[in-house]
Amino acid sequence: MNLSDYKVLFMLFELLRLSWKALWERRGRTIGAIVGVVIAFTALSFSLLLTQTMKEAVAEFFEKNFGLNIVMLVGSLFTDADVASLSSIEGVEAVVPMVAYRGRVRVPGSGEFIAANVYAINPADVPRVIPQAALHDGQLFVGQGFALAGYYIAYDRSTGEQRVGPGSIISLDLEKKAVSLVVAGVLAVGSIGFFSTATGVVIDLSEYRRLTGFEKYNVLVVVARDSSLVDDIISEVRARFPTAEILSPQVILKSINAFLTGFQAFLGLVAGVSTVITALWLYDTMSISVLQRTREIGIMRAVGFKRRHITLMFLGEAFIIAAIGVAIGSVLLVPLSDIDLSTLFNAGPDMSFLPPGTRLIIDPTAVAAAVMVVVAVNLIGALAPAIRASRIRLVEALKYE
Repeated sequence: MNLSDYKVLFMLFELLRLSWKALWERRGRTIGAIVGVVIAFTALSFSLLLTQTMKEAVAEFFEKNFGLNIVMLVGSLFTDADVASLSSIEGVEAVVPMVAYRGRVRVPGSGEFIAANVYAINPADVPRVIPQAALHDGQLFVGQGFALAGYYIAYDRSTGEQRVGPGSIISLDLEKKAVSLVVAGVLAVGSIGFFSTATGVVIDLSEYRRLTGFEKYNVLVVVARDSSLVDDIISEVRARFPTAEILSPQVILKSINAFLTGFQAFLGLVAGVSTVITALWLYDTMSISVLQRTREIGIMRAVGFKRRHITLMFLGEAFIIAAIGVAIGSVLLVPLSDIDLSTLFNAGPDMSFLPPGTRLIIDPTAVAAAVMVVVAVNLIGALAPAIRASRIRLVEALKYE
C-alpha cells in the first residue's frame, strides 16, 4: 500500500469515528432506529429461511414417502400388453400393475364393517411402491392369505384403541365375496402416493383375481432407473397412452416448490414493509440531524472537509445503525432456529410434511440476501439527507444558529 492508500483509510476511519460520535450524542433516536433494523432484519430473514426450510422438508417428504422416480397411470383399464409396452421404454426399470377397489373389512370380534380402499399387487412389487417408512408395525409383506392393514383399520379413529395387529385375522368383503386374511403388518397413518395408508388394505393380486375374476389393471406404476429420466418417460408414456391420467410426484413437487417460491416472495414483501418503515424513520432522523448540525457542517467544510466527506459521514451513520441492527438480529436467529416448526405448521395426524423436531435451517445465502436488502434500503433512506447536508453553503452554515 502506498501513502495515498493510507490517507484514504485514515479518512474513512475518521469519518466513521465522527459518525459514531454523532450517533452517540443522540443515542435515544439511534437506539430506536437500531430496534427498527433488528425487527426488519429478523422478520425478513425468518420469512426467507422459513420457506427455504419448508422447501427442503417437502422435498425430503416426497423422496421418503413417494419416490421421485415414480410415474403413475390411472383413469383407464390396462392389460399385460400395456405393461410390456411400458417396460420397453428407455429408462424404465420396472412396471408395477395394480388394482384399486372399494371394499369392506369386518373388525374381529364384532359385526362392524369398515369401508376400506383395497389395493391388489404382486407380492414381489410391494417394496417398489410402498416404502419401509410406511410400515407402522409388523412386516411389509402380502401373499396368499396375508395382507397389510391401514392404520385406521387397525386402530379406532375416535378412541385410538387397537383392534387389529400383526397376526390378527380380518374378513374382507370384495365383489360380494368374503375372504379371511392374516394381517402381516399395519401401515403408518398418512398417504403414500395414491395409497391411502389410513384406510387401505393391500392384498395379493392373484388372490384378488381369484375372488373377482378381474384380469385387467386400473393402476400402473412406472419406476424409472433415475429421477432425472422422469420427464422423458412421461413424454413417451403420454404418446402411447393419450387418454390415461399421468401422475408424477416429481411434477407435483415442482409445482409445490413453485408455489413456495411465490409464497417466499410474498412473505419477503410483507417483511420488507418493516424495512421500508425503518428507512423512513432513518430519513426523518437524518433530516433532523442535518438541521441540528448545520453549523457543525459549516465548520467541517471550513477546516477542509469536502462535500463527499460530509455525504460519507452521514451514510456512515446509517451504515453503523444497520450493521448493529443486523448483528443483533443475527444473534436472535439462533434461538429462533431451535423452534419446532412442526408445532407451528401442524397439518393434522393424517398428513404432515414437517415431522416433529423440524428446525429452522440457517441458510447463509438467504441470510446474506436479507443483510444486503436491509443495509441497502437503510443507506437509500439516508442518502437524500446526506446529499442535502453536503450541499449546505459554507457561509450560510457558519451563520446558522
